[in-house]
Amino acid sequence: MVHIPRLKMHGVKKRFGATRALAGVDLEVQPGEILALVGENGAGKSTLMKVLSGAHAPDEGQMWLDGQPYRPRNPLDARRRGIAMIYQELSLAPHLSVMENILLGIEPTAGPFVRWPEVRKRAKAALDEIGLDDVSPETQVRRLSLAQQQMVEIARAVAIESRVLVLDEPTSSLARRDIERLFALIRRLRNRGIAVIYISHFLEEVREISDRFAVLRDGLSVGGGTTAGTPADASTDIRVTIETPLNWLIVGGGVIVLVLVGLGWVFSRYGRR
Repeated sequence: MVHIPRLKMHGVKKRFGATRALAGVDLEVQPGEILALVGENGAGKSTLMKVLSGAHAPDEGQMWLDGQPYRPRNPLDARRRGIAMIYQELSLAPHLSVMENILLGIEPTAGPFVRWPEVRKRAKAALDEIGLDDVSPETQVRRLSLAQQQMVEIARAVAIESRVLVLDEPTSSLARRDIERLFALIRRLRNRGIAVIYISHFLEEVREISDRFAVLRDGLSVGGGTTAGTPADASTDIRVTIETPLNWLIVGGGVIVLVLVGLGWVFSRYGRR
């Protein structure tokens, strides 16, 4: 039986003047899978996700969404096709209500008029689905905590019936209790069949939340594997810096297997704030 990936990117290239941001990236994620995307700063993770989200057009390469060619014209087109992006810097409008943010750009209308009862109904359903039923749809976003605002972003993804959810460093400003709540929600979304791309520098979190990982370096796909069963010290955040080229890397079955040409690993211990 052939399994069609929810998202497939092949040979994606992008330049900005003389700077090569992406040099031919390949990436796949399945329905109901959490894929961690890792790599040092400047590896190309953000550029690749901006190509996925329609913010940048690729110079070369192909993309498919559920087996169909995918080339979004702009971020709104990508959103309407089921791509939801949640950046480290949240993209909510703080002066608007929760329900206005959730349905922003896709409001149900009757002629030139917004159908506000329908907006409230759909926003409330999305909030209930992610477990944020204690927040009123009419509440202004600026009155919410950072963790609640992030949940509103995810409710927006639920409201558009997203097929791919991208989370960029989602835990960088969260307390551990909020992280656990976020991870529980991510797992529920995975179990609904949503493909999740999780970007993080915290490899402990990558091991905890992801099913599989992919490594980028200098705009290239340089490794990947499964994360299930890999050992980790739960008391530390492990940060990895890839200093020289990596041929490939596979993790699985509790054993790390490396075939490499000069890989520099830098491990640091950081306490979670």
